[in-house]
Amino acid sequence: MQTLEFQAKQIFKEYGIPLPSGFLCTTVEEAVRNYDEIKGTVAIKAQVFSGGRGLAGGIKFARDPTEVRSAAEQILNLSIRGERPTALLLEEKIETVKELYAAVTWDYPNRSPVLIASSRGGMNVELVARDYPNDVTKIQLDLFEGFRDYQSRSLATRIGLVNGEALQYARVMSALWQIFSRHDAELVEINPLGVLKDGAVVALDAKLNIDDKSVQRQKEFLGRFVGLLKAANQGIEYRRTEAKRLGIPTYVEMEGNIGVIADGAGSGMLTLDLVSDYGGKPRVYSEMGGEITPELMENTLTMIVQVEGVSAVLINLIGGLNRMDEMAIGISNYFKKHSPRIPIVIRICGTKQEEGYEILRKDGIDFCDGLDEAVKTAVKSSRG
Repeated sequence: MQTLEFQAKQIFKEYGIPLPSGFLCTTVEEAVRNYDEIKGTVAIKAQVFSGGRGLAGGIKFARDPTEVRSAAEQILNLSIRGERPTALLLEEKIETVKELYAAVTWDYPNRSPVLIASSRGGMNVELVARDYPNDVTKIQLDLFEGFRDYQSRSLATRIGLVNGEALQYARVMSALWQIFSRHDAELVEINPLGVLKDGAVVALDAKLNIDDKSVQRQKEFLGRFVGLLKAANQGIEYRRTEAKRLGIPTYVEMEGNIGVIADGAGSGMLTLDLVSDYGGKPRVYSEMGGEITPELMENTLTMIVQVEGVSAVLINLIGGLNRMDEMAIGISNYFKKHSPRIPIVIRICGTKQEEGYEILRKDGIDFCDGLDEAVKTAVKSSRG
């Protein structure tokens, strides 16, 4: 699960990592108004999940309210790899004497966490490793011994830092490790970490990716983020991340107009094939797995219905491990909270199916007896 820069910086701040002064802005007027709190030159940064925002024009600098307005308007109207910015981060522009790189991630081939440092921040670390291999250094961590403070100090000296700079870099690396280990992260990264004239360090950018499989365990932690800010076009990366946050294991977007929800890979693939055989085209496919709760069923249905371009939803659930009475409760809860704007076609069978039927009947929710009937109905409904 990816986070936006401003969300990662919220967490970094809690762990004592120095940051530039800044404001989150959702409109041009808000950016202009907040500029008065910073003055001087500011950086205006698109909040998107996609990489390469700088090259795409998603980061601009401004020196007065007029330039702020112009830059904010341009960025909010950008499409960065198909994603529209959800917000802007307005920050003071920091003058640095050097830029560094600091990260903690997983070394999957060696099955261990790894600390990575470089004296060349602000660049793609893979390119630095390729073109300047002597400027990147790593320390593999033993899973049983964990992190030791001397390792972060060792990294600092390896990239040429001394005295106060080395100590501050070590503190930042120690904080990154705490975030990484406590919150099931896959990547915690600062690129660049700016060094000021007085030797102080400041995280000019921030990246935090949480392991998808730990989203349920990290719910309380993730709930502390400022909510994702919705734009007119949220973009596929937003929706993928939102699906992960809701605990949906599989979320795939396509180019049709039917939302398909299944509880297993086999039944899901069969459903997609039948949709195609009957002349339909899936817009989004969601597979929930073998341990579905009513809450997950409700969340998945809520998510799929909201996807732009979906004109009908087909739910095909075959209860083995999953109980159809619990699935029916999740579907019923959705109908009680929403007035569906599009047809929702339901087919459930297997464990506790009669109990599931009774729950749906009681709440006046129609369902189909067979898969063929359900697919044909969904395809026909998707055509209006």
